[in-house]
Amino acid sequence: MRKRLLEWLACPLCRKKLKLEIFLQEEKEIVEGTLQCLCGQQFPIISGVPRMLHGTLKKNLVQVYPNFFLRYRDQLDETFVSEEDVMIRHKQKTIDRFGYEWTHFNDYDCDNFNAFIKPLPKNFLKGKLGLDIGCGAGRHAGQASKQGAEVVCVDLSEAVDMAYKNNIGNELVHVVQSDVYNLPFNTGNFQFIYSLGVLHHLPEPERGYQALIPFLREEGALFIWLYAYAPRKVALEILRSVSQKLSNNNIRRMAYMCNLIDYGIFVNMYHFMCSLPFLGRLVNRDTFIRFKEYKEYGFRVGYIDWFDRLSAPITNFYKKNEVRKWLTHSGLSDTKLLPVGDSWWWLYGERKI
Repeated sequence: MRKRLLEWLACPLCRKKLKLEIFLQEEKEIVEGTLQCLCGQQFPIISGVPRMLHGTLKKNLVQVYPNFFLRYRDQLDETFVSEEDVMIRHKQKTIDRFGYEWTHFNDYDCDNFNAFIKPLPKNFLKGKLGLDIGCGAGRHAGQASKQGAEVVCVDLSEAVDMAYKNNIGNELVHVVQSDVYNLPFNTGNFQFIYSLGVLHHLPEPERGYQALIPFLREEGALFIWLYAYAPRKVALEILRSVSQKLSNNNIRRMAYMCNLIDYGIFVNMYHFMCSLPFLGRLVNRDTFIRFKEYKEYGFRVGYIDWFDRLSAPITNFYKKNEVRKWLTHSGLSDTKLLPVGDSWWWLYGERKI
């Protein structure tokens, strides 16, 4: 964490300013410390990342980062805020699944960020401050920074450790561990907010979407990718009914077997048909996006995607009329709703005050 991040951070419960206490600093990076609020909350900075969690989710940090709390025992004392048990269980399972995914598969290198920002004007990100919701291992924030944006990236899970590591030394990327429903920022902070393939995994996806809007500046833009409804995706729920009963390691094995069939038969068949003179052009134009990606990036990307599909605790799919309601309820202006193949919806809107 760098001190610049304090300009935008606030207590997620009361929105008051936070007081920084530094325990360990290496050059510009605050490696260990705490952020304190007058309301009684304390938020530890562990391994360079502020952990802006409260209640049960903060208590879980003691198990994940025991050495920090052994060194700074006073960090165990704070005012805890309780949440509904059902919501906490969803969040804890999300932390477990996605934390495992982006720690174990941190080499995922499929570049879908350029496709994600393709509908935006050229140089849209340049010189702006943005927020990346559900950053995973932080590759999208890194790509946005290369286009001249400064980005604060947020994830609920320990994936933030990989996001921090993957962007170490990049002064345009800041990493925060936080809950989308309780974001730790001043309102009106960001010139753009994006979320690529994350919100449909929330227990209440539209609530998560609407929760982002107050953090936009005037004229700020919110754009996301959201799963589109497709029969093949609904059929996948049969496999997920099995995978959700398995451990992360066994889901990984199941994903490998699924990808052996998927890649071994369908992707290789697509690869072969693309080599044919006339048929190749038709197939390349009309086939699923994922076949094109797997043909380009190889077996491992398909394997990781299968793990993602099978491991996510919650997955929602949306029809066009459903996502239109999201935009209507948002109060955003200049809204756009575009399909991305049969896989995604691209939602866009701007905040006018």
